[in-house]
Amino acid sequence: EQRFKEMVASKGLEAVNSEIEDLDWESTFFMRHLPHSNISQILDLDQDYREAMKEFAVELEKLAEQLLDLLCENLELEKGYLKKAFYGSKGPNFGTKVSNYPPCPKPDLIKGLRAHTDAGGIILLFQDDKVSGLQLLKDGQWVDVPPMHHSIVINLG
Repeated sequence: EQRFKEMVASKGLEAVNSEIEDLDWESTFFMRHLPHSNISQILDLDQDYREAMKEFAVELEKLAEQLLDLLCENLELEKGYLKKAFYGSKGPNFGTKVSNYPPCPKPDLIKGLRAHTDAGGIILLFQDDKVSGLQLLKDGQWVDVPPMHHSIVINLG
């Protein structure tokens, strides 16, 4: 949170008077789990959080593999086909992006995240069930995806 506040101050956003279109209003960090973990290199995480994220990653990987197998079954593909396709020649590539969307001091000028496409074979998105903001582009129009308590949005791509 402190680094995000420092970034905001360094960009002089307090003095902005017109819309900014090339800035994402989020604070993030990325943890790589496979093929090699970088969690020990993220210095400002406490040990309990590191351990919880390691356990969480193991369960997320299992869930992603189960979803891929269900897709294989539905598409009448051999079990494990999609897992092998996504692994490629170098093996699995798996990480967790942790995002926080702090209150914006100028929400009329900074729109949150820019339109983007998430990269990856399977993305498990855990929305905050009290804060909306996820939108999908359908037929040229942005459509809100309301958050649902205890749910996971699954993006395939």
